[in-house]
Amino acid sequence: MIVDELLNYLIVILMTAGVIFGGKAVWDWKKNRTPRLDLNKLEAERAQYLQENFDKATADFNYLEEARENLTDRELVNQLRLLQRTAKNLLNHLEKNPARIALAYKFIDYYQDRAVKIVKQYIELEETHLSTDKIQDLKARMKQTLAALDDAYQDQFEHILNDQIISADAELKVMEQQLDAEGIKRKTIDVGQVDEYGNVRIDTDLLDQPMRLEPQRKFFPQQSMQQRRRGEVDAMPLDLPFPEEDRPQIVQTKLIQSALAIFLGSLGAHKFYQGKNFQGVLHILLTMTVFLAPLSGLIGMVEGIRYLFMPIEDFYDQYIKDKRRDKNGRHKP
Repeated sequence: MIVDELLNYLIVILMTAGVIFGGKAVWDWKKNRTPRLDLNKLEAERAQYLQENFDKATADFNYLEEARENLTDRELVNQLRLLQRTAKNLLNHLEKNPARIALAYKFIDYYQDRAVKIVKQYIELEETHLSTDKIQDLKARMKQTLAALDDAYQDQFEHILNDQIISADAELKVMEQQLDAEGIKRKTIDVGQVDEYGNVRIDTDLLDQPMRLEPQRKFFPQQSMQQRRRGEVDAMPLDLPFPEEDRPQIVQTKLIQSALAIFLGSLGAHKFYQGKNFQGVLHILLTMTVFLAPLSGLIGMVEGIRYLFMPIEDFYDQYIKDKRRDKNGRHKP
């Protein structure tokens, strides 16, 4: 009779603990589960947004390139050549680094967009064949605005490269300090001088050079970003130590181990459950010792609470991961 009552009492305790901890585990699983469909949808929307902006920047670049070939104003043609050179370098960089397209929103939606509108308006004025003072003044202001856009293009490019510039600057400072510490003198290069190969160290101003005919430099991406792997478009990696479908089983193991430690920790039940038989026997020996019996139960309760509130990833790494190894030390599937 006493044994039956103890078993009934133990069953009631385990059922109560299962209900309490089971509800907590279900809530924890729902809160921490990975919304795969939502992430894929977000990733697809981001990829589409980047592609649309890149296509718009490419279309504007190609329009300005065609317009440059048809204009007769030498000063305006040379100014557009400067703009197009910077824009082409920027587009090449964005094609290789699609995640940075979002940083170029001002260049795409404002600066280059305004350059297209100004050139269109200039062409429309040219087609009127009017040469009044007001028309001439308006054309001059348009060319001045385009000249200012050259600096805006370069500032945008520098903004996009900001993190790369900071990293390179930090590395150079470290190298310069190292060279100075070793007594190695750094050479100073005079900008603008001609080197031993006859190359000028800085580009000259193209505005003062005669207009030269150049082939069109339309921008055709080497590969559409939609054809790239999604992982190259700022994907959100999921660094889980276990497959998502194993989460319910791991949560169940976590709850069972917590309940055993809290209610039967003095008997080392949780240690036997983990396969640590030696530690389980130590708990039994402590329980059999009159003065150390409360200590064994207290240790079990503390460990059970720790199991219960431990993140599921940490629990997997400490108590399940090693059990999934075969005799050769490889992980079981």
